[in-house]
Amino acid sequence: MIDKIDISPLYGNDPKEKQNTDKIIFSAANKIGFAKITGIKSFDFTDEKKQLLLSIFNLHENKKREMCRWYFENSNQNVYRGWFPLQNGSPTYKEGIDIGPDIIRSVKHDPDDPLTEKTPLPEECELPNWRSIAEEYYHAMEGMGFVIMQSIARSLNLNEDYFDKYFVAGNSTLRLLHYPVRDKESFGGQEQELMIGSGYSLGKPHVDSGLLTILALDDVAGLQAQLKGGKWFEIIPENDVFVMNFGRLLQKWTDNKIKATVHRVIGYGKERYSIPFFFEPAVKSYIKPIENLNINSFEPFYYGDWLWEVTTQFIEQSGIKHLRNN
Repeated sequence: MIDKIDISPLYGNDPKEKQNTDKIIFSAANKIGFAKITGIKSFDFTDEKKQLLLSIFNLHENKKREMCRWYFENSNQNVYRGWFPLQNGSPTYKEGIDIGPDIIRSVKHDPDDPLTEKTPLPEECELPNWRSIAEEYYHAMEGMGFVIMQSIARSLNLNEDYFDKYFVAGNSTLRLLHYPVRDKESFGGQEQELMIGSGYSLGKPHVDSGLLTILALDDVAGLQAQLKGGKWFEIIPENDVFVMNFGRLLQKWTDNKIKATVHRVIGYGKERYSIPFFFEPAVKSYIKPIENLNINSFEPFYYGDWLWEVTTQFIEQSGIKHLRNN
């Protein structure tokens, strides 16, 4: 049902191999909006590295509070980046951390724009070697994002570097997620509403807001995509395989030639982890219609404005919408 695509030709110089890979990617993007990906260049995401990256969830609760966002811990200064805790009684039941590009490069912080703030992270002494693996992972996902967007540009008959300029000094987010097993308290008296078939809700149905999401899963099932007609399809995790899906902005920008698919997370009584990477343009990237493509045109806008408007509707970004002045 979902194509498994070896993207290694996208890193090479063979035009024919690239063209064949482009066709498979664009077909998946156009029909279902999801694909399984192998062949990411120069990155071996071993189980050891994955477990080290996820070891952040083993930190003491006091350290997690230090990294928590202002809305959840009012003594902290970070608003957009950082830790978010579990929320009982919600269709979304997960904890995690959002990590920005400051993990790999210097980012100038605009005091009026939380999108540019520094990410609070554990010290080396608290999680030895964790930061180096996080940096390696972030670099690999950014590199993948560039070659995928170049592939999409070619499929749209644009110059392959058409999208590149938007992602210079990009604002991509690396998110680490933990979905515990829901207990009675976590349902907040809404057991009946949050039960779904033989499972229960861990993530509210939604489409991703941006352009491209690259997801590393553990071996626990639960991610579901909604097909035409409303039927839900279970995406079975596989070792050494990433899941890629496309966001609402890319659908808008490509005049619906790429599909942003509704998806959700279901729990089946097992603890679950996942690592999504949201490949995002720079905050000041000016998104405008693509000439000869956007039949249903739109008014140009800055990516940061779009991002703030859509992400502050999610529970992880509760109570902060009024805090951006740009």
